[in-house]
Amino acid sequence: MIPAILVKGSLRPDEERHDMRALVLPLIAASLVGTPAVAQDRSAAYRGRPDQADRPRNTAPVDSAEAKRWMQRFAQCVVAGNPTGARQLLATSPGSTDERDMLIRIAQQRANCLHHGKLRMKGNWMRGAIAEQLYLRAYPKPVEAAPMPDAPLTARADAQQSPYHAYADCIVARNAPAADAMLRAEPGSAAEKSALQQTMPTLSSCLAGGKDGKLAIDRTMLRGYLAESLYVKRLPAG
Repeated sequence: MIPAILVKGSLRPDEERHDMRALVLPLIAASLVGTPAVAQDRSAAYRGRPDQADRPRNTAPVDSAEAKRWMQRFAQCVVAGNPTGARQLLATSPGSTDERDMLIRIAQQRANCLHHGKLRMKGNWMRGAIAEQLYLRAYPKPVEAAPMPDAPLTARADAQQSPYHAYADCIVARNAPAADAMLRAEPGSAAEKSALQQTMPTLSSCLAGGKDGKLAIDRTMLRGYLAESLYVKRLPAG
């Protein structure tokens, strides 16, 4: 089970429940697996491992779109204020103790990004949101290389520990322009949907050629994995 990261913050909860719509792709089940971020309208001390008693009885989660916006804003603040920490986070192995320790450290050090109250998010969502903002900040210009649909399936050594990272590496290797366009589009926008449509053939081909015939991943998580793969791909050699 992926642990949640809790950050102090100031968010206004919304009574509307988020819509659990599924994005179904060929050979890939993509759906919203829980709410990426949950807001709480009160101040409290940071806890690395929050429990159910920490949630106010009458506090509703924000809707999915608003939760993603707040997660994006928090990640922007983190990268702007501590880009070194953001890079160190991506240098850790996904799911490792080092990754969790780094996530907790970032949440503690950048708690002022949210002012009052709290923002709760799963560690992989937090890593993905930070990766996305780090990539966009480091590379303001889109990828100009042409798609390479026949590029071989290769993955970084650390990506071999995660089928999701290996999957993203394949997508970026075969269609970096479409992956880049998806990250530059506002989440949920027509531009994002257009970029996703352009990526569809690559999504299917990479999954069909890998070890896993089915992966459960939502659009927010996909953006995070693609951002990390793009960031690593565009880093200067050496």
